[in-house]
Amino acid sequence: MTSRRAAMVINRRMFGRLGLGAGFALRGVPATASTLPAGFLGINTLWIPGDEAILLDRFRRARALGLSEVRIDWEWRLAEPVQGSYDWRATDRLMRAANQSGVTILPIVHYAPPWALPAIPKPSDVSELAPTDASFDAFGRFLAACVKRYGPGGDAPMPFTPIVAWQVWNEPNNKDFWGPAPEPARFAKLMRSVSGALAPYRNRIKIVHAGLSKADVVFLWQLWDADPNYGDTFDIMAVHPYIYDWWSGVRRPDDIDGDKGPDAVLGFIGDKYKPNYLPKVFNLQLFMTLRGVKDRPIWITEMGFFVSPVHLGVTDEQQAKLMADTLSYIQTRLTDKPFGEGKHALAADVQRVYWFALDDYTMPDGMGNFGLYRVDGTQRPSAQVMRKLLS
Repeated sequence: MTSRRAAMVINRRMFGRLGLGAGFALRGVPATASTLPAGFLGINTLWIPGDEAILLDRFRRARALGLSEVRIDWEWRLAEPVQGSYDWRATDRLMRAANQSGVTILPIVHYAPPWALPAIPKPSDVSELAPTDASFDAFGRFLAACVKRYGPGGDAPMPFTPIVAWQVWNEPNNKDFWGPAPEPARFAKLMRSVSGALAPYRNRIKIVHAGLSKADVVFLWQLWDADPNYGDTFDIMAVHPYIYDWWSGVRRPDDIDGDKGPDAVLGFIGDKYKPNYLPKVFNLQLFMTLRGVKDRPIWITEMGFFVSPVHLGVTDEQQAKLMADTLSYIQTRLTDKPFGEGKHALAADVQRVYWFALDDYTMPDGMGNFGLYRVDGTQRPSAQVMRKLLS
């Protein structure tokens, strides 16, 4: 998601480009929507403030739309405030609420505790500092302790739904979550520590790679440059292919730019330095295949559109149509069928999408209004689309 907030003006050109003018009206579900296979679609929701009653309400509303797969923060800093001593109260509450609600959790394991952070000020445009190299092994041990407690055969002292898929960090190619700046070599080192710590459990869990901010094949390339066997560190690749462009607005799901030189010879579509096009999810699968890494499906662990009159925002009705069109494009072009012909005769193999998000969250100028539910608890038209897709 973009963090730029300058020049917050209505982008009327964007609406025309999308074909979502003022005359568009939602009549039930947009024509592009079709029923999705079971387990294909999940939802992102907030953990904070972590109160059990609030979690139960969120999960109840997700289930009311037909959703049972929920992606949610899993904060290292809450569970290990003192190094080597785990406090499971917050995660126990989360797992208890999920089990009572019939929800399966995809945890985003991140947010380092203070003792694992560098002794530098956090810049104002950064949400999360990267942990120090010295703490990477501790992070791996924390994940192993989580799997031992909440994974298949886990020993948590309560009824819980075992977590099979564990997502390691969030958007490491975005300074907002790997501050003060992305460092692919260091993130590759973190993943190597995590995969080593989880080696005893790899036959019963799946390590989900951190969701990349956009289909950033350049960052992926840098990870493999840092560790030629990087593909061994995860089981599922993940990406957040938001299709905003600051200058041209919100792109259509099927928009793509022109191929470029040597990269096109290899089969990559479009310009690799402009990753914010949905079809470029294919490039991630192509890159892994060229590196000899097969059988790595892709999960889209964030995708959405925010409702606001500011630049890059859309209306309620536009959000609903964009959701239907985007999921239709993913299902028809980016799942198990070859993306194209020749060098493109490879399936992107997207197996799951976690839509962003269940609820609005607070952000200036309505830029957090991604929710199927508004702040007042009422449903947006996109909630109708979601329910229909899962019926």
